Amino acid sequence: MTQIIINLNNKEEETFVETFLKKMKISFEKNEDDFELTDEMIAAIETALKQDKSKVVDGKESLKRIRAKHGL
Repeated sequence: MTQIIINLNNKEEETFVETFLKKMKISFEKNEDDFELTDEMIAAIETALKQDKSKVVDGKESLKRIRAKHGL
């Protein structure tokens, strides 16, 4: 079996190559270990880190409140 490594610059290129390979019925594997955060992701994380921690509610507590409010 032959292995070809393709280094892509952005998500748009990744989507294009993935679609192309699927249409050509060529099997492939994606290496998710080489993940990089986008500027938008970094900005969202920075915004979240600046929030007041005293007002933060974890996921379980949030679901508990929704269930209580809507009788689920």
